[in-house]
Amino acid sequence: MFKPNPSNTAIVITDPQNDFLSPGGKGYHLTKKNIEHYNTLGNLEILIRTAMSRGYQLFVSPHYLYPHDYNWQFTGAEQEMLLKLRMYQKQNDYTSFGADWVPSLKPYILSNQTVIATAHKIASPQTNDLVYQLRQHSKEKVILAGVLSNICVESHMRDLIENGFQTAVVYDATATISEKDFQAAVTNYHAFSSAVWSTQQAISLL
Repeated sequence: MFKPNPSNTAIVITDPQNDFLSPGGKGYHLTKKNIEHYNTLGNLEILIRTAMSRGYQLFVSPHYLYPHDYNWQFTGAEQEMLLKLRMYQKQNDYTSFGADWVPSLKPYILSNQTVIATAHKIASPQTNDLVYQLRQHSKEKVILAGVLSNICVESHMRDLIENGFQTAVVYDATATISEKDFQAAVTNYHAFSSAVWSTQQAISLL
């Protein structure tokens, strides 16, 4: 059974950035219907706000694409989508609107207590320092949410479990590009994670 505790449990959010989550984001037209149906943004905010007010530490695993990334030679469908839409653009100190934090979540992300990992390049934390940061902050359990449900969230879930973290997913604080993809992700959350919660279930257990 997954019993969260602020001393050893992290809140991990994948890609809380404008491109998929905010009007005007380059991928928002793909996720808008799913976000509105599940109240993803409202659920992310209440999850983060409640958790941080109860002493849980927030960890963010972002996605950035730099100018040199457009020279990749070996790309899959997800990479091609991001490159084609020119999402998550970042160059030196310049961060595009799409790569910036969702305004409603920004105050929590910029808290001095929040850990912002380096960028993951595809979908999982294998290419960033999230696992290292979690270990350095003595976290053994993860409560996971963010976008995309069936890509970055699911990939983070799988990799964190493989790395020995007990992992729960807050399914309605995720979103993706179709209901079919959303339900496929939820099926896999149930297949792998220690718990699958709604936002209301999650905050009742924090």
